[in-house]
Amino acid sequence: MVTPIHIRPKEDEIYLDCNATTPVLPQIAAAVSHTMEQVFGNPSSSHITGLQARYILDNTRRLGREVIGAPRGHLVFTSGATEGIQTAVLSALTHAQQPTQGKYLLYGATEHKAVPQALAHWNELLGIGAELKAIPVDQNGLLDFDFISAHLPQALMICTMAVNNETGVRQDLATLERVIRQVAPEVPWMVDCVQMLGKADFALSETTIDYAPFSGHKLYGPKGIGFLYVREQRPFTPLIIGGGQEQGLRSGTENLPGIAALHTLFELLLDKQQQVFKPVTVLNQYREQLLEALRMAFPSLELNHALEYSVPTTLNFSVRGVPSRDIMDVFDAANIRVSSGSACSSKVTRSFVLDAMGLDDWRSQSAIRLSFGPATEQATIDAACQRIKEAAHALRQSCLLLSDTNEDFDSELDGVVQLRFDAHCCYLVIDRSAREMAVIDPVPQLAERIEKLVACQHYRVKAVVTTEQQGVDSPAAMLAQLLCASGCDAARDNVGWPLSAAADCSVPRDCDVPTDGCLLVGNRRLYRVGTRQPIYLLSSPIAANAEAKVDFAFIGEQASPQLLNQAVGKHTLLCAKTDEGFAIAQLLDELNDTPCGCELVNIGPEQQLEWLRRPETLVLDVREQQEHQVTPLELPAQVMNVPLTRLVQFIYDYRETFADRPVVCLCRSGNRSGVAAQVLTRFGFCNVSHLAGGMALLNL
Repeated sequence: MVTPIHIRPKEDEIYLDCNATTPVLPQIAAAVSHTMEQVFGNPSSSHITGLQARYILDNTRRLGREVIGAPRGHLVFTSGATEGIQTAVLSALTHAQQPTQGKYLLYGATEHKAVPQALAHWNELLGIGAELKAIPVDQNGLLDFDFISAHLPQALMICTMAVNNETGVRQDLATLERVIRQVAPEVPWMVDCVQMLGKADFALSETTIDYAPFSGHKLYGPKGIGFLYVREQRPFTPLIIGGGQEQGLRSGTENLPGIAALHTLFELLLDKQQQVFKPVTVLNQYREQLLEALRMAFPSLELNHALEYSVPTTLNFSVRGVPSRDIMDVFDAANIRVSSGSACSSKVTRSFVLDAMGLDDWRSQSAIRLSFGPATEQATIDAACQRIKEAAHALRQSCLLLSDTNEDFDSELDGVVQLRFDAHCCYLVIDRSAREMAVIDPVPQLAERIEKLVACQHYRVKAVVTTEQQGVDSPAAMLAQLLCASGCDAARDNVGWPLSAAADCSVPRDCDVPTDGCLLVGNRRLYRVGTRQPIYLLSSPIAANAEAKVDFAFIGEQASPQLLNQAVGKHTLLCAKTDEGFAIAQLLDELNDTPCGCELVNIGPEQQLEWLRRPETLVLDVREQQEHQVTPLELPAQVMNVPLTRLVQFIYDYRETFADRPVVCLCRSGNRSGVAAQVLTRFGFCNVSHLAGGMALLNL
């Protein structure tokens, strides 16, 4: 059984996702371990063991006050910033039930989701009935002061943040305070200070900030510990009641090991001689070095924030034409850890922060956040710059980045390639030796990727066809116009079918319905069946005058089982335009509700790892080509790189050869490999497993 102590980071991992969480510094981990083992008393106990624990609690609070400049007011230990936010909102809104209240709850449009969700939750639960209003920001992510001034007189609470977690944009708190207090001297004001700790000096008692939540794990402490500053004589309602700990402000036995971690962290922050946390000048140098490496690797890079308004530890950028998913995956393969809104699927997640800033859609959909901490070493930055260069090279070789150099792109694409956007599928029929290609059912969001592939590989595009009628201004027609320079016939009908398609092609074997000619893509024949909502049949490469059989059918969304029973054979792979369940392809038997295929082999991680040590095992690395290139798998087993985009062609090529061979599917996280394993079993691969947890568990 794989237990937590078996899991280790990769040996050469470069962690650049510190805005999400940070590693725990050794001296902080030592304080936690010592407290758990040696100072295990309850701070509420009156005996000596309890008094020792109480000393740690009280002294940590004293040091925390020094760090944030708060000799007055409350400093309450919490489980983290989310609890602090909840407590602040509950406190303000409970007080807001007094008769003379307004009607707005104001929060920054780029605020962490914990804030508006907490406002909405307690607003409803307490029956306040206020209207939540997001304070707009400009393209630099800075709050609209005029909006605040106009709405604040009727506000019950205002919530802002010191530093944005996605962009690193830092608000001008001094000016913001003047704007707020000129209009509403008593309105409760919460400032999320999570990303500011360790990156700026604090003097909270000299401000009129009412609530300021902090979190330990954002600055080299463990998860599950944080603290909340509350200005003196401001409304306070405990979130947790039952025991009276923390002077009755937050009940429950205190997390003393976590508090001891904060003690060590506060000591470091207060030590003017320490060399763990780098000065701002050094952090700025790190940022400039990383930015230079990124711009050399990605010439079309756009920064999503202005450096002058941002803390030096965050870079948020987008690369035109390259989805964040592709950059994220290849960086992860290069053992660089960064953040992206996308997951291990084709679904694109937007950044609500960049949307609020009014940035272009492509920047919101392609954003990458790179963030380091103040304890980062120069060697880490140097290594990261070299890895960024290697990752970009892999993307160029996979035709996801175009280069002005004459690199020899070595693509293995041949046959049918399935591209996806959400559940929408587009198919490329490629003949590598002839450098010819046809596009079936193009998806607008994938058009730029297809254009890059054509330009990179110098394909001659024979047609861009659809399974539904298209207007002259449709995305498919527009893509055909763009690609016609590489060979599309100018005369085509309203599904993109070239009017010059050969009319004398013999009907393929297994097809008992008429075809409307055929189109040659290298040595493959693409047939059309029907005109209004056609389907397309594809043969494998065939010699001249040889009989063709239907290997693939592109069936759109409307093809009926009755038509397919006449048009294709039992082993034809049916490729649909929409694929909600990641079926990849289907067989005729499945459409006819006839059981087929095998069951997935369900074995534990230890046995899977043992399989990987067998030479007879076939490992299918279903990561994208660029990920595989950056981190090839060195295993005793045979390894093949078969991304999900090429899985349908792999099934056609190998379903008989590998039907009984032990197969382990593997990817970065286990998501794609799980899909691949399920698909293979449906097509008769009867000895298939997949490595749950993916590459993260491969070094156990």
